[in-house]
Amino acid sequence: MNAKRIQLLPQVEAEELYSRPVFTEFERWQYFSFTPQELASFSTFRNVKTRLIFALQVGYFRAKQQFFDFKIEDVQDDVEFILNKYFSDIRVYPSHLKGTMHYESMNKQHILILSLFQYNPWSMSIKPIVQEQVAQLLKLYPKVHSAYRQLLIFFENKQIVIPSYRFFQDVFTAGIADEEVRINSILRNIPVNTTKLLNKLNSKSDGITAVNIIRSDQKSFRYTDIRLELDKVKQIQELYDFSQAFIPTLGISNNAIQHYAEIADQYAASRLRRFSRPQQHLHILCFVNNRYQQLMDNLLTSFIYHMKAIKASAKTYASMLQLSQASKFKADLPKLAQFLKWFPQRDLQMSQTEIDECAYQILPKEQFTTLANYFDGKAFDKKSAIWEYYAKSSRKVALYLRPIFTCINWGYYKDEGYLLQLMELLKTYCSDGKVISKLKITDEIGITIPKSMLRHLKRTPDDTDIDPYLFEWFVYLKVEHELSRGRLFCNDSLEYRDIEKDLIDDALVDDVATIANELGYPSIVDYCDVRLDSALATLQQTWNRTLSNIEQNNNTGIKVKTAKDGTEYWHLLYDSKMPLDDKFFNHLPKLDIANIVMFIGDKLGFWDTFAHIRGRYVKRKQPVPLYLTACLISEAFGFGTKNMAEVSDIDFNQLRSTKEDFLRVDTLCSANDIACNFIHSLPLFRKWDLIEDKVLADADGQKFSTLDNTIQSRYSRKYLGKGRGISIYTLIANFVAVNAKNIGLNEYEGHMLYDMIYGNNTDIDINMVTGDNHSLNKLNFVVLDSITVDYVPCIRNVREAAADLCAAEPIENTGLLKINKIVDVELIRSQKREITRVLLSLLIQQNTQSHIIRKLNSHKRYSRLKAALAEYNSVFKSIHILNLIDDMELRKALRTARNRTEAFHQLQSSIRKTYKGVFTGKRVMDNRVSAHATRLVANCIIAYNSIILNAVYEKMLAENVSEVIIKKFIRISPIAWSHTLFTGRYHFKKSETFVDVGAMAKIIEEELKKNFWR
Repeated sequence: MNAKRIQLLPQVEAEELYSRPVFTEFERWQYFSFTPQELASFSTFRNVKTRLIFALQVGYFRAKQQFFDFKIEDVQDDVEFILNKYFSDIRVYPSHLKGTMHYESMNKQHILILSLFQYNPWSMSIKPIVQEQVAQLLKLYPKVHSAYRQLLIFFENKQIVIPSYRFFQDVFTAGIADEEVRINSILRNIPVNTTKLLNKLNSKSDGITAVNIIRSDQKSFRYTDIRLELDKVKQIQELYDFSQAFIPTLGISNNAIQHYAEIADQYAASRLRRFSRPQQHLHILCFVNNRYQQLMDNLLTSFIYHMKAIKASAKTYASMLQLSQASKFKADLPKLAQFLKWFPQRDLQMSQTEIDECAYQILPKEQFTTLANYFDGKAFDKKSAIWEYYAKSSRKVALYLRPIFTCINWGYYKDEGYLLQLMELLKTYCSDGKVISKLKITDEIGITIPKSMLRHLKRTPDDTDIDPYLFEWFVYLKVEHELSRGRLFCNDSLEYRDIEKDLIDDALVDDVATIANELGYPSIVDYCDVRLDSALATLQQTWNRTLSNIEQNNNTGIKVKTAKDGTEYWHLLYDSKMPLDDKFFNHLPKLDIANIVMFIGDKLGFWDTFAHIRGRYVKRKQPVPLYLTACLISEAFGFGTKNMAEVSDIDFNQLRSTKEDFLRVDTLCSANDIACNFIHSLPLFRKWDLIEDKVLADADGQKFSTLDNTIQSRYSRKYLGKGRGISIYTLIANFVAVNAKNIGLNEYEGHMLYDMIYGNNTDIDINMVTGDNHSLNKLNFVVLDSITVDYVPCIRNVREAAADLCAAEPIENTGLLKINKIVDVELIRSQKREITRVLLSLLIQQNTQSHIIRKLNSHKRYSRLKAALAEYNSVFKSIHILNLIDDMELRKALRTARNRTEAFHQLQSSIRKTYKGVFTGKRVMDNRVSAHATRLVANCIIAYNSIILNAVYEKMLAENVSEVIIKKFIRISPIAWSHTLFTGRYHFKKSETFVDVGAMAKIIEEELKKNFWR
């Protein structure tokens, strides 16, 4: 491949795409199993050699839909397989097993194979169609490798043999140039005033550019930080309004907008200024469009945070006031006792005036009513005390809430409502710059306020007008209430926008069959019909099996006991815990972490995945592996490139430019995917399956402290004491970290699980996923089942969970187990269209899936849809709980999966704690990059260990070792790091990229033979 041509794929991936397939024994059975029609085609050719080459070409074409040039002696294993299967009764001469065929004869075979598979040959007449397709793809996928992969799918769907890699390079080179010309021509139509604003945003002033200020993250919920966010909104408001109307005219996708925004977000302002003017404007417009929505998210999060803080303080104030008043009552009780003793013994000749005088001397007159109310339970009005605190909090409201409220462009789920009137009145008044104390709330205004609230909205009962500060707080309470239920929203936000914006257009539901089949999930078409019937049948069968096994004492994993009152109860038994074994790695020679990363990087070729952020028109398209390794380790350990330059032999400027150009979330994720795919390709990988022929994954979060505050950093006294931090939510499948995501400690892990599974881009097909109780919500069983993944959470208290079991139909005698309800099938079927719409929206990814799942779990707006989904969810949950009760092996598998995740967390923690273990990013994105770098270094260690273990495993197979020994062997965990050196001075330029895996495997083998391999 010409180095000067555009690089569409990493070199390793490009070579894999166009190279002849090399089959395993299983794959030979798969691809060289010919249909009767294909076997009949053999007779077209006269001699054994041509038939043999035809058979090979058919198998290779079935695998890759391409034709390959090869010599028979180069594919001896495939030849031997075909001869044994199809030519065993024919005499084969040595001349048949050499060389190849003449071009014309080969071409005839190609034509016949194309007709068999109903494929079309490549022709230059198709070039205009391909060019048009490339032009459309570049609008949707600005990253060239993504567009190229989509083009390959286009060829597959059209059943056309792909042309040469060079042809694609030429087409994309021309297409990229045309796309830039097209976009630039539109960008030149930007009005002069807007152009000035765009230029000003990226111009240098007083040593710092405006774009640098705008892209800085909100640090905390303090007034100064909120004020800065509001200033940013004000600064880019005009540009955002323009971008909303202008960006659609560019004809680019949301994916493209996000890509251009990320470049502007990550590049230094000085490097942005090197772009052509139109390209500067493109990137900054997309950045402004994206950043404004993030600012709205931050402001709304701040609004909710301070609302909760003020309400919590009000409750504390009321409780303290109640305690204070109670203590005063207790102080007056002796006086009451004295009065009660005096009154029966008083002088009966006393006049009423004298009695009153004596009584009030003992107990003051005003205390009588107070004490009476106290004994009557009416002494303290807690709600009034809370509103008393609200009245004192007008300063906090003015500082933290009012500026945000007036800044937001609110939307409501219906056009009319009394809340809209209240909000409009308050927002209009505050936006005009008037003093809130001057606002007069009288009946003449025509607003509706519940009568029960009127007494709390007045300072004293005698007031005729409502207090403006209390009225303002009352409106904010309603705003927060409606916002949390999804009825109030901000469509300029991502997290708080109308759920209708997250869901696909209702009309697309009519095309569910086409969309679901294209995305590979055809069951969604009949999800509330055929799939529901199947789930209900499975539920009933699981009930029958579970009850039968308990009754017949076949379930040895459950123990029944009798309480003192004679009632029976049960609990589950578990096998003794077997720890994962990694002690054998202690005997290996210690290796520097840099050597391991370099060795794995070279072996897997993941350096090529670190494409330059711009992708084109750059001198250095690929990073220097030495520099990139240093950047990876500095990010993984969390001490940054500056400190790495001080403790290594790499110059700081080289590290800085490498990090800016190549180290991003998407490139790190691609490298992680390659590492995961490599481990998956090892024969040993499937031996780690905990359930036969199924990959069981586990998702869990690990908490880490952060040095610099970001809006994602939150407090957690349980995990971090008085400090702030984040959680790294990781998906582990057979020891491998296939996906990860940074989340705030205030975010619920269960809402992210679908994101983690669906966002898995590795070759590891996850069939089942578990998690702790934090992975549970009201949707996960259903939404994961819709993408053919079994959700099997490791429930902490199964007996407690069994109290909510449902059944498809009544069962007369359920023994120890009880049916809580019968599934409301009609409710589920009545919401078929809306359920289908939700499932399609999750597949198409109109927004981050976690937002949709969170809103459906918490919002009250779609109560019937939510009830239907919860009902459907209960079907799968009941099946799972019954399986947990009935199957000890399942419980054991789930526990082992959880143990593997804990082992990974220990490795991840050891990497981070090499240097303090604190995330030091000043921005949310910085911490994301650091987290994925940590995952990549961890996966490199796991890959290195897996290579060694796999070499031992292949030696076992060659020596026909018994299955008993192999079962013991596969318990050795590749998550081990005792033989890895993390600290010290890093000499990258002297690092050895070669590791003698055979020697390492020999050491492990010797240790195994000392223990159980005999």
